[in-house]
Amino acid sequence: MAVVGCGPLARRLKTRIDNSPLMIEIVDDPAPGDLTVREESAPAGGYLGVASASRPGEFFLADDRAIGYILDLIEHFVVSGARSAVVRRPIEIEWAAVGSRRERRKRIRRFRPDDYDWIGTESIDDDVFDGDATLSADGDEIAARLRICGYLDPLDGQYHWAGTAFGTDVRTWKDARVKNVTVSVGGRDPVDARLAEVTPSGTVRVVGVGEPPFALDSLTV
Repeated sequence: MAVVGCGPLARRLKTRIDNSPLMIEIVDDPAPGDLTVREESAPAGGYLGVASASRPGEFFLADDRAIGYILDLIEHFVVSGARSAVVRRPIEIEWAAVGSRRERRKRIRRFRPDDYDWIGTESIDDDVFDGDATLSADGDEIAARLRICGYLDPLDGQYHWAGTAFGTDVRTWKDARVKNVTVSVGGRDPVDARLAEVTPSGTVRVVGVGEPPFALDSLTV
């Protein structure tokens, strides 16, 4: 993906991307088909000041508040296996009617994949697991709700998955510097995972490589 700009906002975003648990290559000059973040204001009427339905595959960074949101968008783009992304036109139209500074501060704290079309995937929910799971670490267990998805990387031949863990117990673990965990869903064998970071909305990002905790149809990992 490309980050176009050399100012402090672009530099901070690049640092956040470099620190992501996902492997994301950053370039300065976008090639056709690259997801692109531009260090500039969005076109008039754009959604949250970061996206425009008339500019698929392009996103805009003009203030500090948008950095975490755009990082969440980029990571979802990577794990979804999409080729491009664009804000949904009805979402942009609704935002034009109800948008305000206060509402922007509220919405930009929590990235919502449903606000976007993920081009190249049949549906944003096709391979998304959203349900209860058990996390284990150092002999302790907690229950959490997970929303995760993934993709098979043709370069390394492994399945990469990531998403969000919801619940006060998992946040307590993260605050206590618990990092390596196992995750099990519905009686399936536990799989290794990592608690990566606290998201802007206060939940915890969880990532893994290899077999995911949810069932995959017709795929060997």
